[in-house]
Amino acid sequence: MRFLFYIIPLLWQCACGARNGSPAADSSFVATAEDRAVAGRVMASLKSGDMGEMTAEAAKAMLGVPYVGGILDEGEEEVFRLPLEKTDCIIFVEACLNLARTVKECGNDAGFDDFAGNVRRMRYRGGVVDGYASRVHYTTEWIRQGERIGILDDKTTEAGGKVYNHPISFMSSHSGSYPHINEDNIQAIRDVEASLNKDPMTYIPSSEVARAERFIRDGDIICFVSKVEGLDISHVGIALRHDGVTGFIHASTTAGKVVVDDRSVSAYVLSRPKSIAGIKIVRPL
Repeated sequence: MRFLFYIIPLLWQCACGARNGSPAADSSFVATAEDRAVAGRVMASLKSGDMGEMTAEAAKAMLGVPYVGGILDEGEEEVFRLPLEKTDCIIFVEACLNLARTVKECGNDAGFDDFAGNVRRMRYRGGVVDGYASRVHYTTEWIRQGERIGILDDKTTEAGGKVYNHPISFMSSHSGSYPHINEDNIQAIRDVEASLNKDPMTYIPSSEVARAERFIRDGDIICFVSKVEGLDISHVGIALRHDGVTGFIHASTTAGKVVVDDRSVSAYVLSRPKSIAGIKIVRPL
């Protein structure tokens, strides 16, 4: 594992060299012409600047994209998919972050292959696509991988967060709900869960989210912490202040598309007392 963590930063620096034979070009992916068109449109709308602001601008450029669940699990085998003409909540956040990252790194030369390389480094453990268990499924691991490669900063503790004693185990304990979990990979899933549980998870409890809103910046990734046993994060969005409200943009199952939520982050949390325990605040770097 130390070896993987060591080579991730080296791979990350190669993103803009994807067209020149770098490792970023070695992984195949599935994307439609429409997916490529969305990426091109969003990246063309962005100007290099603060990563948080760029991430928020990318999110606004994706308003209206339809919500579709289970996109990454299509087919019988693990394939690196890059859907942008349709999305779910984590694919949306991942896309906005990496569209912004690609423009930040590559400027006017930013291309879809560069974007693909950046997503791969976040979505797969060590940036290597090697079956279902190689994908980063838990948002907690996604955040920690982003911190290791230097593109995310978990600000939850700084914003007054506390330890959340809520061990992760949902995938292994509900393996029947995941058609790609089988006897060949379930132990790998259990090993990931055990590894994640070695370090404490932090959160801002629901009752304290309103106070913490002053800390939130545009483009911060808001993670809604789950009360469901074994599950870490139930939903994610991108912070956006509007009309004096600390709100967020997200791929909404209710609206069926990417929308700016009418409520503040705290109001959204308090509207779901049975399912949401609080939030995490994660900042793009």
